[in-house]
Amino acid sequence: MIHPKVIFASTRPFSLTASVIPVIFGTILALQWTSIHWTTFLLTLLGAIFLQCGTNLVNDYFDHVKGADIPGSLSPSGVIDRNEMTPRQVYITGLIFFGLSIIVGLILTALTGPVVLYIGIPSLLVGYFYTATRYALAYNGLGEIASGSTLGILAVVGSFYTQTLTLNLEIFLAAIPNALLVMAILHANNLRDFDTDKQIGKTTVAGLIGRKASRIEYYILMLGAYVSLAALVIMDILPLWSLIAAITLPIALKGLKIAISTWDSKELNKALGLTALLHMAFGILLCVGTLTGILL
Repeated sequence: MIHPKVIFASTRPFSLTASVIPVIFGTILALQWTSIHWTTFLLTLLGAIFLQCGTNLVNDYFDHVKGADIPGSLSPSGVIDRNEMTPRQVYITGLIFFGLSIIVGLILTALTGPVVLYIGIPSLLVGYFYTATRYALAYNGLGEIASGSTLGILAVVGSFYTQTLTLNLEIFLAAIPNALLVMAILHANNLRDFDTDKQIGKTTVAGLIGRKASRIEYYILMLGAYVSLAALVIMDILPLWSLIAAITLPIALKGLKIAISTWDSKELNKALGLTALLHMAFGILLCVGTLTGILL
């Protein structure tokens, strides 16, 4: 019997803000059109969390099978390395979380309509095939786009839809800063693993475009979040108060300073940590600022 604490640790709980923040942000955006339907919100939040837990576990399993997570690696996975769960247990637990997300998705579909399926099914497929099979997205240069489009865009758009039962272009645009930072996390991970990824035959954007260009991309993704945020405020898609998220810029600059100065994996792991911290801090402040602007 696997201890619940081990299962909890296997989900990488520190990473779950990547699914929580976009759901909260999409729900806040919906306040411009409707009041919050709390049952729907909680179901949407649970579905997103279950989906990411399943993705994290299944990814750990396939990365282990493919040799991407060698013992002592800097990967966020660890339960297999520490012999707390067998690879098969990790895989089955991931499938259980996927199953829970499907159940929640079907309930939401019954409550809000079939559009949830158009958002949930692609997200589920991306989550599973991110590392599964020889055509895995993360192993064929599509990891950043896949994560940016699901956790970055669809999570915000889907959360907005389950509250309002409508979609519009402005919501897709409002999700761009979040998408860029989600992609930045994956790109920082690929910068760190630049050499080891090549050794195992894993193709990433960083590997495809080379060291110099991949550093430039990191700059574009990180600073692009702030540029797009300013543009959204100028276009009156987000309220002026949303700019409070810009006070996180020093975190971004610290991460960029590390990434531009070294190719040491341990140092780049610090840049990855800062990028994840930036996504969380930027997202929280964006939610607070946007909510304040809407209420005022």
